[in-house]
Amino acid sequence: MKNKYVFLLITSLLCLHLAAQQGADPDSYKKKKKSEKLYNDGIKRVLEQDYYSALFYFDSAVLIRPDFAKAINERGKIFFSKERYSDAIMEFEKASDLDPNFGEAYFNLAFSMFVKDLHLLRQDSLTVSSADFDNAIIHGFAAPQGYYYRGLMKHLEGDIEGAAADYSIALELNSEYPKAYHDRGTAKNMLGDFQGAIYDYRLSVTYDAGLIQGYINMGDAKRQIGDYQGAERDYTLAINLDTTSFIAYNNRGGTRLTLANVDGAADDFAKAYELNPESVEIISNMGSIEYNKGNYEGAIDWFNQAIGLDEKYAPAILNRGLTFELQGMLQEACADWQMAAELGIEQANTYLKECKE
Repeated sequence: MKNKYVFLLITSLLCLHLAAQQGADPDSYKKKKKSEKLYNDGIKRVLEQDYYSALFYFDSAVLIRPDFAKAINERGKIFFSKERYSDAIMEFEKASDLDPNFGEAYFNLAFSMFVKDLHLLRQDSLTVSSADFDNAIIHGFAAPQGYYYRGLMKHLEGDIEGAAADYSIALELNSEYPKAYHDRGTAKNMLGDFQGAIYDYRLSVTYDAGLIQGYINMGDAKRQIGDYQGAERDYTLAINLDTTSFIAYNNRGGTRLTLANVDGAADDFAKAYELNPESVEIISNMGSIEYNKGNYEGAIDWFNQAIGLDEKYAPAILNRGLTFELQGMLQEACADWQMAAELGIEQANTYLKECKE
């Protein structure tokens, strides 16, 4: 019986407290209830994808309660869906200022900044950083996206080990997150763990069979360990998914050339060139095909085109030197090898020994 009375006493005190709140400022209480109803009506419209009506309800809720951070956050999400990134950023900033513990608002703010940067092609000068996603995680946004995008920012900032750690946390929270597997694979690849990279790339395409870049990067990692047949299969899978992927054609061409399948490589490079005739790498590879066919003048023409587009493209310079050598033009070959060596091609130093004899 004693516990029963304690419960009744606490209940009575709570009722008295609420009554006191209502009595002290009944208008404020009514505004809060009305704004919450409008907010809930707005959420229903969002679920129905009636965003225009949803925005009306969120606007109305904020009009009654200007400090209603959740409604402001939802309004920002609608602006974001309409690609009004600047407006969305303003809303998320406002929501996080009004509620400093609102983790989702911090995430939405950072993510909107990230997407706006990409939309404006500012990959090399991002206005967002991993610290912006830190705020989301610190203030309770423990969704895998928070860790994934913080990892992506660390990746772009050059902290590859930190990025891999965040991708791993994202995968602990969602073990079927294909982008996290893919990007952790890329981080492992950059750290020299090619087998680990292949494992992650394989999981990325397991959970998203349409992730073309997963097949391409898995092929690249297999080439690193000398599994050229496996790499060729992966590039073929990527091409089967997307016949416009010039990267897949180009990389399969390079693999086929390593496997001494010159005709297959020639077909792949020709298709890659058709899809992207401005690629310095592909143009240089067209030269490599002519070199392997014994058409040295044709090879030099292609290498010249590549160097004309990028005068510091070392592979074309190195290969043009090799072609000059076969034509008996050792002086020209030595000049190219010297330039390639200065550009960091270690192999060029071996060829330069011929120039000193």
